[in-house]
Amino acid sequence: MNQHQTVDCDECGREVSKLWRRHKGHGYCSTCYARVFKRRMCPRCGELARLPKNDPDAVCRQCNVDKPCARCGKASSDYNIGKVTPYGPVCIACAPYFKEPEPCEACGKASQRLTRVARMGHDHRLCPRCSTADHGTCSACRRHRLLVVAPNGDALCKACNEQGEIACPSCGNPMPAGRGDACEPCYWTRTCRKRITIGQAGITTKALSEAFGEFGEWLIRITGPHKAALKINHFFSFFLELDQAWSRIPSYSELLHHFGAEGLRRVRLPMRWLHEEQGVEPDHQAKRIDSEKRRIQACLSSMPFASLSDQVLQAYWLQLETRIEAGKTSHTSARLALRAAAALLLATNREGQRLPQQGDVDNYLHAVPGQAASVTGFTNFLNRQHATTLAPRVDVKRARKRRKETLARTLMTMARCADQGEAWREAWIVAAMEYFHDTKLTQKMLRQQTVERTTDGIQVVVGGVTYWLPLDIEC
Repeated sequence: MNQHQTVDCDECGREVSKLWRRHKGHGYCSTCYARVFKRRMCPRCGELARLPKNDPDAVCRQCNVDKPCARCGKASSDYNIGKVTPYGPVCIACAPYFKEPEPCEACGKASQRLTRVARMGHDHRLCPRCSTADHGTCSACRRHRLLVVAPNGDALCKACNEQGEIACPSCGNPMPAGRGDACEPCYWTRTCRKRITIGQAGITTKALSEAFGEFGEWLIRITGPHKAALKINHFFSFFLELDQAWSRIPSYSELLHHFGAEGLRRVRLPMRWLHEEQGVEPDHQAKRIDSEKRRIQACLSSMPFASLSDQVLQAYWLQLETRIEAGKTSHTSARLALRAAAALLLATNREGQRLPQQGDVDNYLHAVPGQAASVTGFTNFLNRQHATTLAPRVDVKRARKRRKETLARTLMTMARCADQGEAWREAWIVAAMEYFHDTKLTQKMLRQQTVERTTDGIQVVVGGVTYWLPLDIEC
């Protein structure tokens, strides 16, 4: 049998079944309440109330809670009191945050929002997840609610089932009744604008704060309110960086130098807005070079630090950089040559402790014969700087055999492709011409030739010579 719980009066110390009043965290039993609290006028509202005689500044209960919510700041006239805390009154929405978490009596998970649900058939206190275990998504308003099955078989919430469609209070368009005070576009537009306002408060420069607002409205128009609301906070960090670095909208060259091409790719929509609305012209050549420089640095970083391979690759890069500055090569060509050199060095020794020998070069080109031209510059550099006698040699017969194997795999893959449209036909002819007739064609060259469909395949006329190709192969 459960014993009756008691509490101590903070005034007299007696154990009582319940406290009669709690004032500023101090509990009073009924006897102490009658002795300490005397009837007099409230100094704020002028109404009679029982107030503690030892606190001349005390106000009545109504005045004591006539304050904004201590958590969200909502005005006292706009909310019902959910709890009176040591920090002041809080609204019903904020009250759970001032409760101690307790275990759910169904799943055991600690929660500040335990509740009893009569329709469950028991009086257990349940967490939000367990209390809504019988809920689902309404097929009309898409809210997660208790559902009923409509005559047409749709699972609808009570509002959508009983009222159907109503006019949106904001735009007047029809919407499911379960959406409440706004249709979906109006809801996401309102949400996005709230997030824009919050973001603007974090930007110190007035011009950039206004620019962020203009960008947000542009984003709503271009991507739609739903996507805009989900993305606007992601793009806020870009505008915050502009605010901290420049306090203005910078030029494209400044943006490229600060963020790099990779960083600007992550903010394509803000960059599009800067181009369309603010006249910031992108420099595609500078962007391409920045990308190549980043790849070159990644290639240089692939070597073991301070190893022999690292020193050799750095020296080779200095030679390539000199050629770039002299206009004798491009960043792209230099990057391809550097990548081939790095691959050869790593294939020679992963620890980077020795230089390639002829056998290492042969083994490398045996695996990737197509890199012979790219690796030639590096072998010439090693011959000059380190007195080696390397020569890139490709086994033409073996390379042709490997190419045939690659083409065969390509044709087998294409034969299993379900979508065999015009693009597929062109790719098939290009691969089949090289595989069956050792004739290389590009798709651009193919469009200038005569191609005829026959009963058993395809005829292609190239340079006055007719070639026959199968239209399909057995997989």
